[in-house]
Amino acid sequence: MDIQYLLFLQNLRESMDGALNGFFLQISDWSFGIFVWMLACVMFWSVDKKVGSFLFLNIGFSRFLMQTLKLTFCVYRPWIRSEQIMPIEKASGYSFPSGHSITATANYGTLIERYRQHRPLCVFLVLMILLTMFSRNYIGVHTPQDVVVGLLLGIVVVVCGARAWEWLEAHPTKDYLLPCIGGLLVALFLVYISVKSYPTDYVNGKLIVDPQKMMIDGYKDAGRLLGVTVGWFLERRLVNFTLAVPTARRVARACFGVLLLLLWERCAMPTMTTAFSSSWAYFFACFLELILLLFLYPLCFAREKRTAVA
Repeated sequence: MDIQYLLFLQNLRESMDGALNGFFLQISDWSFGIFVWMLACVMFWSVDKKVGSFLFLNIGFSRFLMQTLKLTFCVYRPWIRSEQIMPIEKASGYSFPSGHSITATANYGTLIERYRQHRPLCVFLVLMILLTMFSRNYIGVHTPQDVVVGLLLGIVVVVCGARAWEWLEAHPTKDYLLPCIGGLLVALFLVYISVKSYPTDYVNGKLIVDPQKMMIDGYKDAGRLLGVTVGWFLERRLVNFTLAVPTARRVARACFGVLLLLLWERCAMPTMTTAFSSSWAYFFACFLELILLLFLYPLCFAREKRTAVA
């Protein structure tokens, strides 16, 4: 049934000569790539620090959960299951669950939870989640069950994150527990993915999915989770910057910070991972990226003069 649904969408694409391909590829990119971290950064540095923190933490935990399940179940992509499936563009790695769906739900769902009184905004955000889920089916890289489970897992992350945040606000001196939990989860995860077995099926003499490459993705998001929890804690205890500064200064924070993020993603990270070609290089590059965004960059404006918000 799931393959038949993807074939239906494939026939629909072909009947429209790919008119909507670019649109759904863009929707997909907005919900998983650098845009997700960019949104969290701008919210954290310049708009609403609490919401920005919530975004960082929920995205970090959702991606970590996604990698845990992908590397546990090792489900092949639709075109591997059926040669009839011809995706618009192929995605690497395992299929279940949809990383785009869980990340989109954690990202947009966090904003829905925090701004639920703004109905038009919430309607738009729900639409973005649904469009992201559909885009992964439309492109041909995920089955319906992949995206539905991704949605449900994202909802779980948002709900649990909200409850955890309420607990932290009631017990502010116990914020050290978050990086401790993050560190423990990361340590257990790295041991787990290193010792578990993976499928090694071949087609025409070529390995369908290389477990070593998929483990690199696991190391990346493990590094991000550790960076998110440690960076959040360090900023909270050692910086604790304020948004009570003029609007122009908050805009400058966002502009320079986004440039810094782009430089890290496009220059620093590739340099590090090329110079030290190992899974640990990806782990530390992603860890340092989140430390930079959450702690080191805020140090630059931690001593800004506090004024009434313009």
